[in-house]
Amino acid sequence: MPRNPEVAALAAALAEPFEPGVIHWKPQQVKDKRCMAVAFIDARDVQDRLNTVLGAENWTDSYEVLNDGSAVCRLAVRFGEEWVTKTDVGAPSDQPDAGDRLKSAFSDALKRAAVKLGVGRYIYSLDTEWVDYDPVKKRIPNPPRLPAWALPKDKPTGNVSTPAKAPEPAKKAE
Repeated sequence: MPRNPEVAALAAALAEPFEPGVIHWKPQQVKDKRCMAVAFIDARDVQDRLNTVLGAENWTDSYEVLNDGSAVCRLAVRFGEEWVTKTDVGAPSDQPDAGDRLKSAFSDALKRAAVKLGVGRYIYSLDTEWVDYDPVKKRIPNPPRLPAWALPKDKPTGNVSTPAKAPEPAKKAE
């Protein structure tokens, strides 16, 4: 049975790669001044994608806090006349503040539920890479380059450090 073309278009738009500047990198393992870089996106980027593709009125999320501090996200989206719900669990962070730990669990749960709709799923296919790490600033000074397949269709290069070029000002007609 063929899929509804409108639903297929929405699903494709949800799964579209993010702009390179939206992709962040965190160290998964650190050894001296090197680390294994792992890509991730922020929960606000997930919310922006849902708002842009579906409209704010066509998705909703609800949460349940579990005894261990984890959070369950129920993400419901409307495709045409049908509501589809995806559910996943997010883990709390190791931050000292209880509110920040819970906020982290909510963000993680939302991102994990949204992946089931295709949002950012391609990020899991990116290769992990050992890169330089600044242990003083606790950051990756030169993040990995994104491969061409992990870029929006209008981005021909995989250089995450190259900012987007500003559009040329419009010329006045004489």
